[in-house]
Amino acid sequence: MATLILQLDDSGAGLLGRILRDHGHRLRSVRLAKGDPLPPDLDDVQAVVVCGRISADVPAAAAALIADAHAAQTPVIGLGDGAAVLAAAIGGERGGAPAAGWHRVKLSAAGREDAVLAGVAWTSTQLVCGEAGIAAAPKGAKVLANFEDGSVAAFVAGLRSYGFVPRLELGLGEASDALRAASASASDADLADHLPDAERIARRVFEAIALFVAPLDRVNQGIAKDLHY
Repeated sequence: MATLILQLDDSGAGLLGRILRDHGHRLRSVRLAKGDPLPPDLDDVQAVVVCGRISADVPAAAAALIADAHAAQTPVIGLGDGAAVLAAAIGGERGGAPAAGWHRVKLSAAGREDAVLAGVAWTSTQLVCGEAGIAAAPKGAKVLANFEDGSVAAFVAGLRSYGFVPRLELGLGEASDALRAASASASDADLADHLPDAERIARRVFEAIALFVAPLDRVNQGIAKDLHY
């Protein structure tokens, strides 16, 4: 089985992809903007990652696949504009994104108690670099974090569908490229100030996802359990 990476642009899954590989995941990338074919069903799909910056309309078939994965309790992770795509696919509402650049993000009460965000600072500065945000979280979802204007920065729907509007997956070179693609200034000083903490938080979040949300034993057992060594 493979973890399906639905790319909205060419940047890929970055740090999340590397951590998933380190935990034994086999990755299969589908570049939606390039028209790559989607799998016909979820039979060989262990988890779904939707990531990048929207440069074209998201195919209806991709939104349907995301909705099916969520309904089947297959782990689905949305990053950047992928969080908005995930939200819209499962009953939320897509909106405009915050301006590209660094933004303060504050965990909600639910976020401070979520296993994936355990040990994460309650307030941090994160990179936003996309075209879409979340106007309304899906019905029944928990808002895990907000931007300073109160808009949704992160949510969880059910047990295994997580959306993060900040671009947690981007490393140094990737972040600079994403900012340039969004016609935003890529300040070396801002990157030096904020990226180390952002990367540390991202690594913690992604390792929790690999261990608790999409552990490899789900492939064999069909349910999420503690890993056995």
